[in-house]
Amino acid sequence: MFKKKDLLVAQDTLYKEKIPFRSVYAKYGRIFKCPITYFRVVDRLGIGRGPRVEIIRGGLRHKYIVVRLTSPYNYPISVNVYVGCENKLKIQSSTPKIIVQTTVGEATVTGGGDIATTDNSAVNTTGGNSTGGGKATT
Repeated sequence: MFKKKDLLVAQDTLYKEKIPFRSVYAKYGRIFKCPITYFRVVDRLGIGRGPRVEIIRGGLRHKYIVVRLTSPYNYPISVNVYVGCENKLKIQSSTPKIIVQTTVGEATVTGGGDIATTDNSAVNTTGGNSTGGGKATT
């Protein structure tokens, strides 16, 4: 099945004329740079049921394919061949990832009545739903 991200690497047309009193055979072979995940042959004539397709060598998950087409009833062969490969390229995002860390300041009251703040990134809690932030000591 051809997926949305896949790449169409070949879209070829194959034509072979009919020969009087003989069956018509055509071969299609090609080498690709990526493993084949999609292969389809579409009949262009629309007469009868179309040619018989046999994969002789290679095929799905191989980097090459050789196909033999046989025409029924001595019709000419005229087909479109589609070959697709899986897209393994990573999608690059246009913006880099930014990690933001915030720290919570804890206010303490000193003996002289002055307020001092200290930064605590992690506070140990001893149970319940207490967060440990914002403690005031006297």
